[in-house]
Amino acid sequence: MIRRPAHLLRIGVPVLLGAGTLVSCKNDLDQVAAVEVKAEEPDRITLGAEYQFTDSGRVSNVLKAGRIAEYRTEPPRTELSEGVELVFHDALGRPGSRLTARRGVILPEEQRMQVFEEVVFTNVKGERLETEALTWSQDSDRVYTNKPVKVTRQGDIIFGEGLDAAQDFSRYTIRRITGTLRLPEDDTLATDAQAE
Repeated sequence: MIRRPAHLLRIGVPVLLGAGTLVSCKNDLDQVAAVEVKAEEPDRITLGAEYQFTDSGRVSNVLKAGRIAEYRTEPPRTELSEGVELVFHDALGRPGSRLTARRGVILPEEQRMQVFEEVVFTNVKGERLETEALTWSQDSDRVYTNKPVKVTRQGDIIFGEGLDAAQDFSRYTIRRITGTLRLPEDDTLATDAQAE
């Protein structure tokens, strides 16, 4: 039997353990590079987001959403979900008309935002639009839909099929109107009707 000095045994064990550790902790760069994000996955997700948009240094509108997912793939888009709120501000920066929906999508190349499900749009006069889909065309400053609409205005309820409006819902045209509308004498609509 060959006897080795004790100090050689003490050195050999740590060297063998250290060499084993180096081999087992190796990263395989080919495997790391093979991990890819799927093309249909968003590039960025923001939760509980609020974006302020400005025009000439003043806030023009504020967008809030529970979840915002941004995609750079074609077509580039931003998907809004878990509740959407868009508040339009007047020329003095005060909050005015308010648009809410359950979900939406922003298409930057088309300068368009679409909202869906339980869409409610109220203006500063207290008029309320309800529909299931609405499109905001940013380049023409208008909103529109071809879906059924319900507009509540000073106690009147007007139903229609489609609507075109200013982006802040201050002026609007309802297509294929049904319902009864009571107009007071001083209402501009009543004056226009009497002139015909």
